[in-house]
Order: sequence, then structure tokens, then C-alpha cells
Amino acid sequence: MARPFILSVLALWFGLAATAEPRALPFDEAGWEFQGDDTRVEALQGKNALRMRSGRAIRRDVEFQDGTIEFDMLVTPHRSFVYLQFRIEDDGEYEDLYFRPHKSALPDAIQYSPVYRGASNWQLYHGPGSTAAAEFTADTWQHVKVVVRGHQAAVFVGDGAEPQLVISPLAREPRKGYIALRGFAPRGIPDAVPIANFANLVIRPGEVPYDFSGADPTIPAMPGAITEWYVSPTFPPPAEVPGELPADILAAAWSPFPTDPSGLLVLWKYRAPPTGSRQAAALARVTIQAQEADTRRFDFGYSDVVAVYLNGQLLFSGDASYSFNFPRRQGLITPDQGSLYLPLRKGKNELVLAVAETFGGWGLMGRFEERAGLRITAE
Repeated sequence: MARPFILSVLALWFGLAATAEPRALPFDEAGWEFQGDDTRVEALQGKNALRMRSGRAIRRDVEFQDGTIEFDMLVTPHRSFVYLQFRIEDDGEYEDLYFRPHKSALPDAIQYSPVYRGASNWQLYHGPGSTAAAEFTADTWQHVKVVVRGHQAAVFVGDGAEPQLVISPLAREPRKGYIALRGFAPRGIPDAVPIANFANLVIRPGEVPYDFSGADPTIPAMPGAITEWYVSPTFPPPAEVPGELPADILAAAWSPFPTDPSGLLVLWKYRAPPTGSRQAAALARVTIQAQEADTRRFDFGYSDVVAVYLNGQLLFSGDASYSFNFPRRQGLITPDQGSLYLPLRKGKNELVLAVAETFGGWGLMGRFEERAGLRITAE
């Protein structure tokens, strides 16, 4: 009888040990690093508040991997973006969660995006599991709770029992990191308005008060998806689509990189921008061995600009980069942004996508409607 009792005590002890004491993080205590000239701490509607327009508040002495982050948030009706950043490994590598108060009740009022090399990838992560509706009441304090466990997170806005958004999976590997709060006010917002206001920030390491068992953390496989691409080094995006592939890039050292099961390849995850540039382009190639000469449909998605070459011949170019207005275009990647009927010759064929990033996410995806008689490899 003693052995089961001891095991039960040990299990309880380890479970308690994994849950640290809650930690309040007042904004007027030492340890905060404030960025942005308009980031300040002052009283707001009875709370000691962190206020900012376009700024960031970083707490590097916090180690957070799994658990709960809670705070109160006060937003405005203006177009704005209010952020929680967590599991920050360095200032360019972290999980990003943000709120669009001006899109209250719309399907993308909440946005999740992994950040690689300081670049957000919101155009690659959208729809169920990445964006969700939430209602924001301007100029009123609302409670926010984010529960994180492994590859999953649940986001609560307000006092409801159910989250508005369940992120499953989080794109980055679960690792300890610090946290930050951020605000971004686009041009045109009145100068005197702090658009992001925070109060009562508390972290609860190891405390996971949400049952994730109903959320599948696996990514559904896309039938026919290309699951690995051979990718070139980066180079500055050319001003115009070249009729021929650049010889110096073709001769450089390439590397194979896997997609996720949906066929999405996040290029920022693997490639840095060229020196001196904030934008980047790269070539991604697969070799197609065809048993017979045939015409096959190829569906593809891209962010932001693409040119498609088959056996060195330019077949297609497209621009899906973000445009706020005239035309209004979000630039969200989908597997059916483009479709081509490829005239494959018998034997070896080389399919190359030149993909350039401008803003909001750098990636590609591709699939073949019918793969019988084709052998597709990243080489």
C-alpha cells in the first residue's frame, strides 16, 4: 500500500513544482525596458497604466513558456494594433498575438502570427486557429487572458468562459522566453491619442486553466502538396520580373527545407534578408520526373510576389502584396491563388518559383491535382 501512496505524493509534488507563484508586474517597478518616445506610465480611469501609441515595453527578466498571462486593456475606436508578445527568444524570434480594435466583431479582430527574424507572418496565418472575432468596447477597461500550453494557446477577451480564439498549433517550438507589450498607431491617428493602454499585468507560470483536449494540435495535410523545396540564398528583389533565372543564384549553394503538412513553407523561418535590405527574394525549386510527356495542373500560393518558371521558361508572374486601399488587398496566402497547366516533358523537369517579400509574411505553397506518374523531389 505504501508504494501507490508515495507515487501519488510524488506526482502531486511534481505537479505543484511545475506551477510557480503568480507574479504581478507593475509598470512602475524596475525591470521594464520602454521603447518609443510616447511610452509612459500614468493613472488612467483608476488604474496604474502603461500607455503608448507606437512603442514597446519589454520585460527581459521574465521566463515564460507554459501558463497564463492576464492583463486589462483599454483601446480606442481608431485604427490601431495592440500586442502581446511571448516566448521571446530574442527581439526577433517570438510568438505574436495582437488585437485590431477597429475591427471589433469582425472575423480578424484577433490575429496570431509567429515572428522570425523580426518579420511578422500574418498573411500566412489566417482563418480558424489564427484569426477570430472579438468585441472591443472603446475607452473601457476589458480583461484579457491568454493560456498557453505546449503548441497551443487560448485567448479570452472579456469575462466569458470560452475563448474567442484557440491557436492549435502554435507555429514555433515551445521554449522559455521573455514577454513584451506593444502598440502601433498607423499614420492619420490623432497625435495625442495613446492607442494601447495596459494595466494589472500578471503571469501565472505553469497554470493552465483551460482544457485543450478538444483542440487537435496537428495540421491537416493538403492532398497533393509539395512537402519540401530546394531554396536558394536570398537576393534583393528585382524591380521587374526577369525573363531568365539569375545565373549567379543558380550557381550558389541551395538547401532543402520542409513545409508543414498543409504545404506552407515559411521562408523567413529559414532565410535572412540580404545584407543592407529589409526585403528579400529567393528561388524555390523542385524536380519533377514525368513518366510521359503530359500537361498537369499545378496550384500554388505565394506571399508576396511570384514568378513561375518551368525548365527555365517564365510562365507566370503575380503580385499579391498588401495594399491598404485602391485596390484594397490583404495579400493572404491560399493554395489556389494561382493555377497553371504545366507542359511537362518526359523525364526531368525543373519547376522554380521566385518569391519576393514586401510586407506581412514571406512564404509559398504548391500542390499537384494529379500526381500519378510523377516523382517530385527537392533537388
